[in-house]
Amino acid sequence: MGTVTGPNMAVNETAPERAPRQQLRHFRRGLKQGLPVAFGYFPSALAFGVMALTVGLSAQQAVLTSALVFAGAGQFMAVNLLSGGAPPLAIIAANLVVNLRYFVMSASFSRRLKISRLEAALVGFGVTDETFLVNYLTGRAVLPSEGRTASDEDSAGEEPAYLPTSYVLGVNTIAYAGWVLGTWAGAVFADVLPESFSAGMGIILYAMFIALLIPAAAEHWTVGGIAAAGGGLCW
Repeated sequence: MGTVTGPNMAVNETAPERAPRQQLRHFRRGLKQGLPVAFGYFPSALAFGVMALTVGLSAQQAVLTSALVFAGAGQFMAVNLLSGGAPPLAIIAANLVVNLRYFVMSASFSRRLKISRLEAALVGFGVTDETFLVNYLTGRAVLPSEGRTASDEDSAGEEPAYLPTSYVLGVNTIAYAGWVLGTWAGAVFADVLPESFSAGMGIILYAMFIALLIPAAAEHWTVGGIAAAGGGLCW
């Protein structure tokens, strides 16, 4: 039990009282760790906002798309199909195929979570390539194992077996905010942005993803090998 001391008193702080503070601390850490993702999302979302207007969507529709879908590749593909006159069912089916990878990511990520159905829905909505990477690779260097016993840790003894839900929500929330705000900025300032500038910002997302992979690849060569093999196959 912790103790809070004042000038004339000492108050015992029980575990239930300490839990909300720990969750808030984890949420703030999540916001901090997810900030680079938000910065990377902003310019790409800005480009999406500009592109959405060029195919006939209103600024409100563009922002609503990002707020409800939150899937960059799927959204870019959707507006391309929309501009070609594709029917809604075809756009939905194409997005389902493109975003099938999130089923695999979520299944893998679920091994590091202990959450309710509602929390699973919130966390699942925020799973993207980048948030998955940041959350999944989070170790003891970022989240000290406060109050954990040896049985709560991985066999390797290097990472906490379960991530705090509040930390994951922090990462996902700041990334989501960056994407939605970027879309809004692109839709609002589309008329003043040069076309070449908007198109070029799409590369920032890939640069950010590579930057996120570098620390993990430097620590475990297998991560770098898998990433290089995946990139080579895609190329």
